[in-house]
Formats: sequence, C-alpha cells, structure tokens
Amino acid sequence: MVALPDLPRDFDQAPHSFHDVSEVPEKETRKSDLRRALKGFFGSVLILSSAGVWLVTSGGTDGAMMLIKLVFSLSLFCAGAMCFSTLEGEDTGPEVQVDAKYRQLRVVETGADGQTTRVQVYDLDDLSELSLRDRVLTARDKVGRQVVALPVSDRVTERKLRRALSFVS
Repeated sequence: MVALPDLPRDFDQAPHSFHDVSEVPEKETRKSDLRRALKGFFGSVLILSSAGVWLVTSGGTDGAMMLIKLVFSLSLFCAGAMCFSTLEGEDTGPEVQVDAKYRQLRVVETGADGQTTRVQVYDLDDLSELSLRDRVLTARDKVGRQVVALPVSDRVTERKLRRALSFVS
C-alpha cells in the first residue's frame, strides 16, 4: 500500500536544491571559470616542464645532478597534479545543520567570498517531513513545500545524519 501526500506540489524544486543553478550570479560564474582555466593552464605547464627538465643536457653522467633533476621534476609533476586535482566544481550549495539538541534545522548560505549571506532556521516540529532517502536529505514545511534538498555524498555523513534524525523522530 502506498500513501501519497494530500498536499499539492507547488514547486518542482526546493529553494535550496542542488538542481537549481539560477541563483548563481554571472560574475561569480565568470570568476570561477577564469580560476579553473588558470589552474588548468598552470597544471599543464608544470607537468610539461617536469618532462622538459630531462631535455636539458647538463652534467652528463653526474649522479648528483641526476638526483637533483629527478627531485626537481617530481616536485614539478606533483605541483601540476595538485593544480589538476582542484579543478572540480566548487561547492556552492548551502550548508545544512541538523541540531537534535535544540530541535532545529539551519540552512547557512555563503557567498563567493566565504562570508555568510543568509541563515534560515526551521524548527523540526514545524517540518512535515525530514527524510534521508536515496542519499538526498529532504525537508518539507507544514504547507508541503520543499525547504531543503541536498545530496549526501559520503557514508560517514549519511551515518551521522541518520543517527541525528533517529533522535529527532
């Protein structure tokens, strides 16, 4: 038997949904794109220069020079790999805090500069649904609107959320 809610769905997405990218200002997107391009450029330059160190002939068969070139080229390669490893998209989603002690759900949004732009606090008693299904934390208010819909990526966070939600219910 399936129980469906009686409330009509006014919204397709939550105001704080990981699907919604319409609230990201264009300046932040440009700044992020420039930052990604520079990281990719410097990463490729560093990796190519780590190989280029071996094209320069110096010292012939001197063991000490070969060791210095090896350490230098490995450090250039590692620095280039670190530039590439940080190319993932930045996490622009809000931070969601479930406080079982004070029975509150806090949604903290930060701007591109790292400063807190908005904090919304919801009492857990005022929420009609607070669930963690299919690795997505979903909260609905009494009217039935989605307040939060955020993906949970790692198992440790999922376990902690399940523990916090079991104390809440």
